[in-house]
Amino acid sequence: MSEMNPPVLNLSEAELDALMARLDHAIAHDLSLSVDDLRLLLQVLLSFAHLHERLGEQDITLHKLRKLAGIVQSSEKLSELFPTTTTHKSKTKKAAKPPAEPVIHERCTHQIEGLEKGQVCPECQRGKLYKYAPTTFLRFTGQSPLIGTQHLLERLRCNACGTYFTAELSPEAAQDGQVGQTYGYSARALMALHKYYAGLPFYRQQTLQQLFGQPISASTVFDQCEHLANAIKPVFKALQAAAKDAAHYHLDDTTNRIIRQDPIEKPDRKTGQVKTRSGVYSSGILATLNSGAEILLFETNIGHAGEWIDQILKDRPPDLPLPILMCDALSRNFPSQQGFEKTLCNAHARRQFADVVNHFPAEVEGVLKQYGLIWDHETECQKQHLAPEQRLAYHKAHSLPVMEQLKDWGQQQLDDQTVEANSGLGQAITYFLRHYDSLIAFCTIESAQIDNNRMEQALKLVIRHRKNALFFKTPAGAAIGDVILSAIATAATANINVFEYLIALQRHAQAVKLNPQLWLPWNYQDTLQTLELAA
Repeated sequence: MSEMNPPVLNLSEAELDALMARLDHAIAHDLSLSVDDLRLLLQVLLSFAHLHERLGEQDITLHKLRKLAGIVQSSEKLSELFPTTTTHKSKTKKAAKPPAEPVIHERCTHQIEGLEKGQVCPECQRGKLYKYAPTTFLRFTGQSPLIGTQHLLERLRCNACGTYFTAELSPEAAQDGQVGQTYGYSARALMALHKYYAGLPFYRQQTLQQLFGQPISASTVFDQCEHLANAIKPVFKALQAAAKDAAHYHLDDTTNRIIRQDPIEKPDRKTGQVKTRSGVYSSGILATLNSGAEILLFETNIGHAGEWIDQILKDRPPDLPLPILMCDALSRNFPSQQGFEKTLCNAHARRQFADVVNHFPAEVEGVLKQYGLIWDHETECQKQHLAPEQRLAYHKAHSLPVMEQLKDWGQQQLDDQTVEANSGLGQAITYFLRHYDSLIAFCTIESAQIDNNRMEQALKLVIRHRKNALFFKTPAGAAIGDVILSAIATAATANINVFEYLIALQRHAQAVKLNPQLWLPWNYQDTLQTLELAA
């Protein structure tokens, strides 16, 4: 589970001295502080309160404390933890993703004034000019995020019967919204992308538009996002229905906040005893279908990821093979019902060792070097494009011996009492041994993954929004965000143009409502082509 930490203050010594001088001056002369200084002091208090809380839990190592305080980087890479002594290098290097080709929205042709094909060359006066490959260059131009266009519809009126005749919108204008619709489909899509993908809160969109002389209120931006969510919701439900048949699930959650969310009474999944619950979490599920398509879903409410996967799996057909579930070792992440292949995240197990590097540098360095080999082997599998059964055989031959060596080493350390079981390293070893069978699932179960990094990366979308907007105001607002973010994230995973996809869902809202399964990110373009041919 990802934790909600206060931002780390990066004040230089000179900046800190200046702040203290301003405080002394204000105290000495009974003056009020500036808004900027008050913000700095508030962040200092938040950071101090968070550190005090973590110290009170008695589960924090010196390395974690240094990371929380911003003294060291939060990287867990071997090269960062041991910059001078690390000699291990990955056998294979992950290929860099080629840059995406820029989308050409408009092409402008510039003619040569005074010259044309077949004309006598003005330079030599002998030859004739002919067409040659044009010189091209690409220029990106800036504009306001939202542009207001006034449409003037010509009207005629009969002087006898008083009937009005009004011109219709041009095809281009009609594609972006109905008559009388102030904010077009493209404007709604852009507002939602700024808010839920880029983390630009409603009030920042308001102030940004004011800079361009086209003001729009924060409440209006929310209203337009709600319109978009209503158009997307049938697809969101279709994605949830499709997720129940998935072969593999990544699962995780992170804390969040809803201002107007009161505590609720909720039965415990294990005991059935009703308890008062108030903790708000954003849960994420990455479901991989047998076709290879991936569905990313988010839900923000009082509840954990395990409770959400319960809702999805309850309608799963009983004749399907057992799904593979990847998450960390927290019990609240697992479904309450039996019938799944349990796999645990090796990145979490590795982190247990990385967090005690300051106390046990030699032991941790050896473990991290060994652990790194399994990711090297996974990279090799990807490089060779191995089929699932081939990948499983490769990891059995190369990664399983590495994991067995780590297990034997850890057990020996505890048996010989070389490492105290209650020490930081002892607890890391105990975690590895206790969950060993689930940590090596990628060596024993076909298509099982090594870690839960995919889901943790996806949750960064939620965390980015949380860091910028800080909270949702109401449960309804959180639900709107879940619908929009799920559609955006799933469409981005399908490698389609997300902006055009959101516009298409609005433009064909009635057709989407009737057959949402035809408008999923990986098949909506075929549906559009069918509609165009029918027209």
